[in-house]
Amino acid sequence: WLISILLMWMIVVLLKRSDAAWWIGERIHATEFAYGKAADQRWEEIKSRLQKGDEANLKLAVIEADNLIDEILKRMGLPGADMGERLKQIEAQEVKSIDKIWATHKTRNQIVHEPNFHLTQEEAEVAVNNIEEALKELEYLS
Repeated sequence: WLISILLMWMIVVLLKRSDAAWWIGERIHATEFAYGKAADQRWEEIKSRLQKGDEANLKLAVIEADNLIDEILKRMGLPGADMGERLKQIEAQEVKSIDKIWATHKTRNQIVHEPNFHLTQEEAEVAVNNIEEALKELEYLS
């Protein structure tokens, strides 16, 4: 019995040291994010900005949607210093809407880096809908 107890204690210690249960925590966080009020509330704020229609809110909606998908990619453990590097890690077979994420990210970069960039309502709606499709594919929105 003593050897069994010692071996079980060693297993527990090794599991704690290796942080083997990190994926459980991630799934719990993903579930809370996907089905919790915070995720729905954040997405509704993005959609409400889109509905306001003025260019400042349209730009903010696209930037916030892009930031949201970037946070999710980070939580998924994708390496990279920025979103572009993280997106390069994803294959089209893994995430079918990767091209749409790229398109929205390029629009976001134009908004941030080109001071005279003008965004239309239609362009903003396409960009936000691209992210919405990706979030549904990744099961962060229902």
